[in-house]
Amino acid sequence: MKRGAKEILIDGYNLIHKLHPSLTSASLDVLRKETETQLLCFQQKTECPITVVYDGKGSPRESACGAPLHIVFTSASKSADHWIIDYVKSLNTRVKKVTIVSSDDEIRRYATAFGATCVKSETFALQLNELTADAAVQDKSRHSLRMTVKEKKFNDKLLSEREVSRWMKLFAREKS
Repeated sequence: MKRGAKEILIDGYNLIHKLHPSLTSASLDVLRKETETQLLCFQQKTECPITVVYDGKGSPRESACGAPLHIVFTSASKSADHWIIDYVKSLNTRVKKVTIVSSDDEIRRYATAFGATCVKSETFALQLNELTADAAVQDKSRHSLRMTVKEKKFNDKLLSEREVSRWMKLFAREKS
């Protein structure tokens, strides 16, 4: 990651609801994993550290610090909103190096008051979807290019007259 890169702190379920506005029967766990996959793609492109904060039910859990995405599940006594606000307050002078992704007005007011940059979840969701779509198109064109190269290797290799003659003689002998 780039040294001094701006950290992105995401209100996890807030973003999931913007990415999947019509939550169907898909489980929240599946949607979390899909969202985290998109965030990993975004992180690879931007090289920004990303922390995703989810409201937890039960004990707080955090991913390993060395993991590409830092995932935080808050305790039952603390919402993701309050965790984010407390985190922003704790940053002091480093707060300007943080972008908060949330559409929650309370989080945005606190973050802005402390000097952090804020991006609404719906705006970030659009960027994330565009980036993921672009990556999918690039992957598809790379795959297509590989297939074309493979096909040309086989199609471009024509037999010389000498090779045709050898094959004709070989098959002629088998008929006799």
